[in-house]
Amino acid sequence: MLVMYRHFWQDSYDTNKCDALLTCGQWLDAPDPYHSVERLQNWQPAGCMMHEYNARDLGTCLKSRKAVFIGDSVTRQVFWAFARKLDIRERGEDKHSSISVDAHGLRVDFVWDPYLNTSSLHRELAAASLSGSRDGQVETAAILLIGGGLWNARHLGEASYQHFETSMDEITRALQQGTTLETSSSRSGQSSEGVDDLAVIAPIPVPQYDALSPARARTITPARVKPMFQHLQQLSVRQNVTVAWSFAHMTWRQNSAYDRDGLHLNEAVAGKMADVLLNARCNAVLRRSNAKGYPMDKTCCNRYPRPDRIQSVILILSSALLPALVLTTFRDAKRLDFLPPRNIARAVTVLALAVCYCYYADRTQLFNKAQKQYSSTEFAWLCTATLVLGALSICRSAPAPLRKDPGCPVQKGPDQPFLSRYQTDEWKGWMQCIILIYHYTGASRILWIYKIVRLLVASYIFMTGFGHTVFFRKRADYSLRRSAAVLVRLNMLSCLLPYVMKTDYLFYYFAPLISFWYLVIYLTMAVGHSRNRSRGFLTAKILISAMSTTAIIRVPGVFETIFRVLEKCFNIHWDVAEWRFRLQLDCYIVYAGILCGTCFVDFMDAPRVERPEDGVLDRLVRETAGLFRLLWLAMAAVILPLFYLFACRAPDKYAYNAWFPYISTAPILAYVIFRNISRHTRNIHSSIFAWMGRHSLETFTLQFHIWLAADTKGLLALGVSERVVGGRGGRRVDSAVLTMIFLWTCWHVAAATQTLTSWIIEPSETTQKVGLDDDGTGLEEGWPRLKSTEDASTIGRIVGGVGVGAMRSASRVKRHVAGSLKLRIGIILGVMWLLNLVSTPTLGYPSRSSGKFLTRSEQTYP
Repeated sequence: MLVMYRHFWQDSYDTNKCDALLTCGQWLDAPDPYHSVERLQNWQPAGCMMHEYNARDLGTCLKSRKAVFIGDSVTRQVFWAFARKLDIRERGEDKHSSISVDAHGLRVDFVWDPYLNTSSLHRELAAASLSGSRDGQVETAAILLIGGGLWNARHLGEASYQHFETSMDEITRALQQGTTLETSSSRSGQSSEGVDDLAVIAPIPVPQYDALSPARARTITPARVKPMFQHLQQLSVRQNVTVAWSFAHMTWRQNSAYDRDGLHLNEAVAGKMADVLLNARCNAVLRRSNAKGYPMDKTCCNRYPRPDRIQSVILILSSALLPALVLTTFRDAKRLDFLPPRNIARAVTVLALAVCYCYYADRTQLFNKAQKQYSSTEFAWLCTATLVLGALSICRSAPAPLRKDPGCPVQKGPDQPFLSRYQTDEWKGWMQCIILIYHYTGASRILWIYKIVRLLVASYIFMTGFGHTVFFRKRADYSLRRSAAVLVRLNMLSCLLPYVMKTDYLFYYFAPLISFWYLVIYLTMAVGHSRNRSRGFLTAKILISAMSTTAIIRVPGVFETIFRVLEKCFNIHWDVAEWRFRLQLDCYIVYAGILCGTCFVDFMDAPRVERPEDGVLDRLVRETAGLFRLLWLAMAAVILPLFYLFACRAPDKYAYNAWFPYISTAPILAYVIFRNISRHTRNIHSSIFAWMGRHSLETFTLQFHIWLAADTKGLLALGVSERVVGGRGGRRVDSAVLTMIFLWTCWHVAAATQTLTSWIIEPSETTQKVGLDDDGTGLEEGWPRLKSTEDASTIGRIVGGVGVGAMRSASRVKRHVAGSLKLRIGIILGVMWLLNLVSTPTLGYPSRSSGKFLTRSEQTYP
């Protein structure tokens, strides 16, 4: 409610954040004695995200138009910062002369006019006044920046203010004659090219007075500069003149923003001033030219696209009809038979409202969007605080159930098994916390942190291989029911969000990755599963599977063919290079998990009494268990330092990623050994981390839109606390509040998806439970079990024979659908196919083979 108040009342005049971009902001990396990063590189406008422009972006936006800069030496610095974005370097022209440069089909002009009274200025102003009715004969500037005033103070003495006032009044009258200069809140309105041209006055740069040379200090004084500055303030309020006040905020009390002379700016600050102009003029153009539709990371002076038909239907159903359905099912004791049970209606509504929250948070201007800023101190403090909380919640794990093994006269005690459910939940939990901190702080640019987080992602894949292998070996359940339950549970959010957010399935890469490896594990274990007790046969299957999967991933052709079929038949557009990159990074660690799970079932979980049928090897393993434990511990102690030394030698991400699939197994197995080395370490766990691990799938997926923002490129912000606390304090308050909401939402969505998965797989079971757990070792373990004591409801009273007949037909259809799992899965896939056909395709990211860009994963994620 506070966010809605701020958006619809306080910011109602600036719904597209144009005024915020041009008038205010702060440096996220301002000089600070507690942080050691390069300064004044990250300018944060109030409530929106800026885009750093390059030559390609300029070509898309300006389309052979020109940009004109008129004014003094400070304006010339902004001109050269603009030119550097076109790969033009500063030349040795006379500093007090006009300059014109051309590159990439664009022209950028600088007019030397420090007193703002030349004929060139008036020609540009006259052309700008005709831009609203442009007939093609007058060449106008797409971007016009006018700035000056310090020369008046330097050379005109006491008459400086009068001359400045006269010049500014003429400029104001000329601009107000045309239609170019609109109010900042409407700058994203339509014109002949889809967006209005931009004409902006730069405020007088207040110099660093104590750093001025003696000659300048005698004339450029606060007594002369301040009146001119105040006159611009009056013009911007009374005459509705657009002044880029953000330029003044960039230099206010920032000594490092100036060169040594105290008058001119450094290159970084001038570059951000140029970016402010480009974001105000070009963000809307680039958004329309974005073929794939996302990421929507240019949120300043931009209007989000209106929801299309599919989005509108989903949003209306989610925000209005489904809550009404819940009220109906709760109030009417004798509900209609075709309505779902109460717990199902509640679960559907929870999931739908969470999806609505994602849309309104990340696809509208309702919430503010903030840029990331990495700080080593902040990253260290967040990690330390998280680990301390996890350590404070360490408790003893509940005793494991006694084994009912008729062939074993001695039963197991309360000792937890190897990689128990508590351990894997805890493992996933603390890794997920670190990954969330990594994403939130923008630490992907830091190589050593990237290397660690890449290892954490591989650990998830290891647990997938281990957990599902143990399940298949112990229960031998290869049914469609089991596999459908796992895949539906994994992919429910990742398949629903693309239709609402206009992303694609592979964008939420974790669920597709785990689903792929689950299918690989299933096929590996299901083929000839009756002979899985033969170690030789099983080992041969695993080796064949590893070689086949590696060939499919690395050899071009297979995925290209599959993706072309998906594009032609289902209107699915995925980036094959991104998908292959993901699979290559972890193509072997899953088999380490499979082998580890196989050894666990065959040896470590075997009865600890001697049987007549035991072989020599089995007895030897039991008798030398202590020695093996010491050997494993010694090997683990050696592996970690070796891995550290090897990782330190990798100079960049490319070299590290090339070797990572071959070396990731060693440190993961070392951690497993240390975690299970004794009974004491096996039987304790952190309850906070275990809770986080049970909701890791939801936290990983929902963070994209309700914790991060702009499709992970930025951060979500409330925009309320900034007005009260301000600065970094406001960001911290926003972070705390949104983190609590984020975790609370993930908790309820996890319960809802669990309930819906059970209902989809077996709707006839009133308990709504399916066999999703895998002995506490797989990815989906520990999900909440929501029980339902619903009895079958009677058919309500319906007036009219037609109504009764329709109800009976609906009941027959419901019973038929409820009786066939294949039919239910077919209906779900059919609905998705239809939605794909009528939706606008979202294209993948540029191919890595083009040699121009990193994949999205290399840009943002490990």
